[in-house]
Amino acid sequence: MADKPSKYDKRYLAAVDAAAAVFADKSYHGSSTLDIANRLDIKQGSLYYYFRSKEEALEAVCLQGIKHQVEHLESVIAEQVSIAEAVTMLLRYNLQSLMDRADYMIVFNDDRQAIPLERRGRIREQSVIYHKLMEDLFVQAQGQGELSTELDPHILVRALTGLISSVFSWYHQKNEIDVDKIADQYSHIFLSGCLR
Repeated sequence: MADKPSKYDKRYLAAVDAAAAVFADKSYHGSSTLDIANRLDIKQGSLYYYFRSKEEALEAVCLQGIKHQVEHLESVIAEQVSIAEAVTMLLRYNLQSLMDRADYMIVFNDDRQAIPLERRGRIREQSVIYHKLMEDLFVQAQGQGELSTELDPHILVRALTGLISSVFSWYHQKNEIDVDKIADQYSHIFLSGCLR
């Protein structure tokens, strides 16, 4: 059983949420730690309890975002569903996240390059885990005869993550997203050339 988050943990996550909202709204370069403090309704100096700098706040937002992705992928793998179901679940989660966790996805997509290279280690680590888990999923599907063995699992990972990322170029132009419809269609687009 997982430990309940402490009062500090809850406040820290609220601070990360506030930073994500501010960066998504104003962009990383167009915002300040004062904006984050105002969003939390605290004094700017009190923000130091959570982040020592705006840069550290951005790192926290990006890290939290990629951790959610990893956790969801692990839960999909644990269900031991077919590759078609797994891909649809991943797409549905990412599309739903555009509404439920849009701030995190926008910041990760638009601003993560502002984090200095020497501070990207933990984010890169989670990203490597995510891509490795997805690659293992494709390798397993090939072993079970669901996917063509002629396809390179590494390229499949890049193709699927690229398809997911492409939504950022148009989703904000629509008033509503039919998550199930888009997930089903994207799954079909991705898998129709792969399934035997």
